[in-house]
Amino acid sequence: MKTATTGQPSCSIQATLDIVGDRWTLLILRDLFRGVRRFSAMQHDLGIARNMLADRLSRLTDAGVAAKVPYQHRPVRYDYVLTPKGLDLSNSLLALMAWGDRWCHDGDAPTVLVHADCGTPLEIATRCPECDEPVTPTRIRSRAGHSEPPASDVLAAAGAARTFQQHPTNGGAL
Repeated sequence: MKTATTGQPSCSIQATLDIVGDRWTLLILRDLFRGVRRFSAMQHDLGIARNMLADRLSRLTDAGVAAKVPYQHRPVRYDYVLTPKGLDLSNSLLALMAWGDRWCHDGDAPTVLVHADCGTPLEIATRCPECDEPVTPTRIRSRAGHSEPPASDVLAAAGAARTFQQHPTNGGAL
């Protein structure tokens, strides 16, 4: 669903999927995080058609997720590197990987990610920044963000008594 005023998706998940929401793009991002930077190396690693790889890399660079950096000038050839916007996708990919380890590989991770400084395997956790407590999916609620009308206006219009939406089956709210 898009907003009437901006034409942008009204859901951040949808907006993200518009940029990175297909199999090849996620695998290209995985390669970029692993340090695979050259077109030919990505093509070889992924087994992807040249035109499809070129299209996905173009989309990522147009969206500011990756940047093309020349490494050779005659002929011009490029490395693809993650921008700060691209690096911010790390936790999303880590969460997908952790889910796959648990549900597709019965907890037997084919690859273990570790802290570069000490070698300890990493954990994915959601914590409250205020009380530093871990937060499970059933303890997450949603409320209107900055682009939404103030909660008081929403409540008045809806005659509601709360500012969050709760998912009926698990208590979470995405």
